[in-house]
Amino acid sequence: MNMRYTIALFILLAPLSTNADALSDLRPSLAQLAATTPVHGAFEITSTSSNSDEEKPFQGKATVGFEISDAGLRVIYPKSTLTQANQEARAEASDPDRQTPTRSGMSRIRALQLAELLDAAAMLNNELLTAQLIETKPTTYQGHMARLILMKLSPKLSKGSSKHVKKIDATLSIWVGDDGIPIGAERSVSVKASMLLMSFESDQKDSWTFTRTGDRLVAIHHAETQKSDGFGQHNLTHVEQAVRLEP
Repeated sequence: MNMRYTIALFILLAPLSTNADALSDLRPSLAQLAATTPVHGAFEITSTSSNSDEEKPFQGKATVGFEISDAGLRVIYPKSTLTQANQEARAEASDPDRQTPTRSGMSRIRALQLAELLDAAAMLNNELLTAQLIETKPTTYQGHMARLILMKLSPKLSKGSSKHVKKIDATLSIWVGDDGIPIGAERSVSVKASMLLMSFESDQKDSWTFTRTGDRLVAIHHAETQKSDGFGQHNLTHVEQAVRLEP
């Protein structure tokens, strides 16, 4: 093999090798984040949801405390929040159209989802199970130098769901810092399905911003937007979740 051919072959294969290494490097980086470091703080959630049957969107907002350690996850509902929720329930009983933002916000607080935000490395590892690398390139994320890893996802469907889903497109983008640890991520999922001669479409976009504390990767911000059309209905939901860590 002459030198010119060797150099040309190296140039052609270098991007492929870099792409392959990006995904293979990401998995062990996530594996070292075992999430044993205890943390505590506040968890805030705000939401807006609307549908074609209602004139006004439903608003939700609530804040709870949390602490997580080897003993597990503890979610703390402040007395003021519980009092406000009870007041909204009484007001709704006399006026069913009245907004109940605290109750709506509290209904969206789920311990399992909070646990995933507090152990974002495990969440990302689950996403990578069906990931296929598309490309990797240098870029910036919120003003910081980063490397973008773009992947195609192939979500597994149950036998029941696969009967109705006609098409599903999903991608995952992860921004990693100089140390190889994720600092942000974005996932897009588009689904087309049909049931009883009726079609249904759904688009969901999630974005996360991460920070590292000890051996724990925490999603300090998560935004989710979901749109769906089908069965004569149009629905739009946007949810913002914020994790505020305290010393």
